[in-house]
Amino acid sequence: MSVPYTIHEGARLRRILRRKEVVILQYAKKVNMSPQGLYRYFWQANIKKSKLASLLSAIPISQEEFYHWSSLEGNPCHQGELLLLHLGKQKMKIEHLVEGLQLLPNQVFEWVDTATFSNQQLEKLSTFFNDLSFLDTPHLFTQEVNWREAYLDICEANHQHIRKIATLEQKINDLEATLTK
Repeated sequence: MSVPYTIHEGARLRRILRRKEVVILQYAKKVNMSPQGLYRYFWQANIKKSKLASLLSAIPISQEEFYHWSSLEGNPCHQGELLLLHLGKQKMKIEHLVEGLQLLPNQVFEWVDTATFSNQQLEKLSTFFNDLSFLDTPHLFTQEVNWREAYLDICEANHQHIRKIATLEQKINDLEATLTK
């Protein structure tokens, strides 16, 4: 089995579960794990083949389908994904968008998960981008689907790291607050 590019297996598994609208609590029970244990696998770039096989059999999906899976084929991209793809096409880092929109990184990553932007989000985006037509024309991104999928996998992994950093920062702030009392 050849993999078309290096993928973050945990992020890929999470994207598949999200696309198939699998409830994490039910899925965790199905694979005899706690939700926290399952989330640990979402952080792993490489999952042991035997464990991955058991995780995939509960979906059900084969390892071949997992490695060649493309959530974008035959499915329209939602606006958050289109924003990510536009950033990639413009070779723009997400940090640049964070600064331009004057938002926190985790707020921008919530946007990435958004299927349809609100009027406020669209107004804010229009101050940063002159033309928002990329949100209505997913065919602009038609190229090898695997590369788009790889980009989204990397963004998902990045998103997970930012959430972990935010959680750790909150824990540090809580500890500092308790120490100063």
